[in-house]
Amino acid sequence: MAYTTSSEVGMAKRNDELAEGDVRLGRRVSRKISMLLNEIEKEAVPDRLLQLATDLQKALNDKSEKDGT
Repeated sequence: MAYTTSSEVGMAKRNDELAEGDVRLGRRVSRKISMLLNEIEKEAVPDRLLQLATDLQKALNDKSEKDGT
């Protein structure tokens, strides 16, 4: 018969909380990327497009770093 210690339960709960936090972060980043893409599609001014493209690139880099890729 296998028993689970309270520290193992605590670690499992902590892992679940971390995974949930990662999911929330992923949604937030994806939402930001989606918003930036929508803004880029609407933009006609080249200077503003450059700034939006830079923001998009940063958001994608941040997401890649957090995903570990």
